[in-house]
Amino acid sequence: MKNKILIRFYITFCLYLICSFSAHASAYWIDVKGSNKINEPVNIELCYGSMDEYGVRHRDTGKELQLAGDFRMRIVDSKGIEQELQLVKQKDCWLATFIPKNEGQYRIIGINDKHPVVDRSASGGENILPIDYISAFYNVGHLNTSQINPMQKLDLMTISENGKITVKAFFDGKPSKPGTKLRVFNPENWEKEIVLNKDGEATFYPTMKGLYIIRQDWVEPVSGIYQNVAFKSKRHRCNLFVLHQ
Repeated sequence: MKNKILIRFYITFCLYLICSFSAHASAYWIDVKGSNKINEPVNIELCYGSMDEYGVRHRDTGKELQLAGDFRMRIVDSKGIEQELQLVKQKDCWLATFIPKNEGQYRIIGINDKHPVVDRSASGGENILPIDYISAFYNVGHLNTSQINPMQKLDLMTISENGKITVKAFFDGKPSKPGTKLRVFNPENWEKEIVLNKDGEATFYPTMKGLYIIRQDWVEPVSGIYQNVAFKSKRHRCNLFVLHQ
């Protein structure tokens, strides 16, 4: 029976929020549906909505979903061969599809650098220009993860072993600085902070099954004007999912 059920997992990542991250805050996420088999299609649905008190995500169809169409996404196979993913607007999501031709680990990569400035001037805060990255994995058959390299300005990878998850964080292709703080959200959206060691790594132990979101932020101290709105800095953010089963 299990082999007949599409494996569904959610890559949830906040691009920018109207309010602080909580069980009821709205955010973007990706719903990936596939059988994990060669030559069988994989649907990637980019959604926007919120999570209720029962941990169920509900899709919205308004302005924020429209902005999600600015993501540039690609899939990269275990040999490093890239394929651009075309997002097509649906009623409650943006849809992209691909067909894995080989076994191995596929990376779903995305960037959106076209978000409007987050205007905090009314409350006395500083305006920021958000730039968001996603990094996720889709597995097909036999895996070989030893040659995975960072592919974005901010990037995250994980190794799961003996109930422990080791996170590797990267900045401009090199391990992120020791002392850098990462945020981990468990399936109930509880947040935990972990700190990188001298090797650019940190560990945590998942306490329940479900989706974990790992986040790395970096604020670039550069000001400018975008879409006629001034900003004081750029906030780069990478979110990676880990589905713990």
